[in-house]
Amino acid sequence: MSGPREPPAMPASRRAGARRRPCSLAARRWICGGYLALIAVLSLVPAWLFPPSLADVPGIDKWVHVAMYGGLGMLLRWAAGAGRISWRVWGLPLAGAGYGLLMESLQYAMNGAGRAFSWGDAGANLVGVVLLWIATEWIMTTDAKIESK
Repeated sequence: MSGPREPPAMPASRRAGARRRPCSLAARRWICGGYLALIAVLSLVPAWLFPPSLADVPGIDKWVHVAMYGGLGMLLRWAAGAGRISWRVWGLPLAGAGYGLLMESLQYAMNGAGRAFSWGDAGANLVGVVLLWIATEWIMTTDAKIESK
């Protein structure tokens, strides 16, 4: 047997001092818009299109809402751009929660599709958006501090 293996060489893009090429702000916003469209489709298609297998798990519906809108919160923060953000941008998590409320209201209007309005779902949407917005803010701030060293 040979001696200890050396770790693989780090690619130039990950070496100290190398800059990552960020995604453009316009591309970030398009990705965010696509995710909003995905949420609309998943929220408004008839419920019978989804498999009932997870319906037996208590509370799974709320966790799905937290995860789905958490993804939205993460993308909204990412789309706002790196660095310090203005107070105006902090309205984006509320806009994301408002979008969740809109989807719930549209489900109420489509009550023939097996969908129904739920304050619990709207609350889970709010929790998801805000939690992952804050987590993404922390990650982006920490990453910026590391890159500046």
